[in-house]
This record gives sequence, structure tokens and C-alpha cells, in this order.
Amino acid sequence: MKTALVTGAARGIGRATVDGLVHRGWRVVAGVRDPSTAAFDHADVMAVQLDVTDAESVRQGVAVAQAFAGGALDAVVSNAGYALLGAVEDVAVDEVRAVFETNTFGALAVVQAALPAMREAGGGTVVFVSTIGASLPTPLLGAYRASKAALNALADVLSLEVRPFGIRVGRVEPGMVATEFSKATRRSGSITDPDGPYAPLGAALFQGMGRWRDQYEITAGRVAAEIVRIIEDPGAEQVTLVGDDATRLQGSGEDDILEFLGAEWPRRS
Repeated sequence: MKTALVTGAARGIGRATVDGLVHRGWRVVAGVRDPSTAAFDHADVMAVQLDVTDAESVRQGVAVAQAFAGGALDAVVSNAGYALLGAVEDVAVDEVRAVFETNTFGALAVVQAALPAMREAGGGTVVFVSTIGASLPTPLLGAYRASKAALNALADVLSLEVRPFGIRVGRVEPGMVATEFSKATRRSGSITDPDGPYAPLGAALFQGMGRWRDQYEITAGRVAAEIVRIIEDPGAEQVTLVGDDATRLQGSGEDDILEFLGAEWPRRS
């Protein structure tokens, strides 16, 4: 049996990916911050404490995963992440650093820990969970977009670097997904002040996101199915958009996003 490591596996896309891989006959190591709160009722799933922002936790978590696999991992799914909401003008820099620590540097740390054994074994697949938002100028999500855009850049370069060693790199870029992701979104700066300069934009964003969710929302299982397909299909494309909204919004500019959200905000003249 092949073995995969999935980070951020307690809920949402991560949890659905664990279930999807097990259904396909994989053994899975589910990386979670607190294994006591993540129950997986399957003999082929092992929960391991893995906080992607903690170097020692990453080292130990990957080592446990490799021991479970009996050697190199066959796949790594980098899914752990969260969003930060705030205007570029006044979002707390420490909060921006924190979102990069999880979404970008945390993903990098996990891959760096797992790749040497995969390279020596001569194969494997790495899948990064990104977002269509990484390429969209969505207002008040600049820090989140930046962290995912940086992740995409690392993934693109990694794909080229590890090609001679039989390792494939892919990523999924979903649109709006039906998970509890929004509950984990942090807010920073004047966006938290109802009288702040960006409060009207924040209100328009929340309303627009609600309409977006009502019209386009997809399940975590659909995203997970694409992740499993990428892992199992040697001919899978490097970047996979998931959801009709992701396809529609690809390449959108500032005014396109404002129109899509229905936001009353000045357009370019």
C-alpha cells in the first residue's frame, strides 16, 4: 500500500482528501495540530501532531509519517492554511508574517522534510492546495493572496527542480468551497472598526462573498477528488482549477472583481 501525508487534515479539504485516499486504497498520515481532537475511524489512517509553523513538529511529524510508510512517502498534500482579512494600508505586519508562516513557509518546511527520502526513492507526488484567489486582486485579502502567490511560485520552481528524480508537483486552485474556512479567517487593522475608512468596502465584500457562495460553492469532496486524481494520474496537469467560478475568474482584473462582487467602489476611469 502506498502512503500519503496530508497536512491540515482535521477538517475541510484536508479531511476530505484523507477520506478520498483511503477509499482508493492508500494509507494516510493525517497531520493535525491536536490529534486528540481529530478522530479517524480507519486502520489505514494515523493522526500525527504536525504544526507546520513549528520546525521541530514538522521534523517529528514527517519522521513518524515515514516510519508509518516504511520509507519514503509516496505523496505529500500540503493543505494547512488560513486567510487574513485587512487593508494593505494598516493590516498588522505581524499578522501578515503569521499567515506567511503557515501558508508559505509551513508548506515549504513540510516539503523540505519529506523530499530527500522521496528523491532517494526516485519518485512521489507533491500537491499544494492553493486558491484561484492567489491571482485575483480581491479587496482586503492582499496578505492572503500574497502568501498563496508565493506558494505558487515555489511550487512552479520545485516542479522543474525535482523532475529528474521522478517526483511530480501539482496544485489545485479552487474557487469558493463549502468548508469552515471563513470561520478561521483572521481580521486585522481598521477593517475591524465599523467607522474605519475601509468599512464600506468590507461590507460590500461580505455581501459579495455571500452571493458568490450561494451561486458557486463547491464541496470539499470535489476538491479532494481532484487532489487524488493528480496523485494517481502521471499525466495530470500541473495546475488544476476547481469550480466554475475559478474558471470564470481566471485572469480577472480589479474592475472585474468589483463587478463580480457587486461592490460599490470607484472603478478605473
